[in-house]
Amino acid sequence: MSKVNYVGINSLNRTESGILKKLVMGYLKQLDRSAPKANVRFHVKLHEIGGKLKYSFHARLNLGKDTLSSEAADWDLRRTVHKVMKKLLTAVEHKLHSEGQKQQKFHPRKAKRGFGKTIKMKLKGLVKFI
Repeated sequence: MSKVNYVGINSLNRTESGILKKLVMGYLKQLDRSAPKANVRFHVKLHEIGGKLKYSFHARLNLGKDTLSSEAADWDLRRTVHKVMKKLLTAVEHKLHSEGQKQQKFHPRKAKRGFGKTIKMKLKGLVKFI
């Protein structure tokens, strides 16, 4: 199970910190599939601009010797958390190549026009016509 370390979460009130932890835990389940023993450090920053709060989040994921990071800033708490965690998931998929690649089409070996090879290929269903 991945471990999360929150930095600056004291700047949020109780409801906001509860929402933040709930959303991050949901994304950690997805991260555990790709990187089961990773450590996540989540930095929380608040900026007051014109009387409104702007949330700025930075997430860092330690995968042994590799470190992946993502950041996002927005006026809405939930939207910002989703942005940061989706960027982090994309970085992990890119780094670990966890997404499958497209399957190659099966191309049978072309045989010479001998009687035995054509019959064998016809029995296997590789040749539709002679």
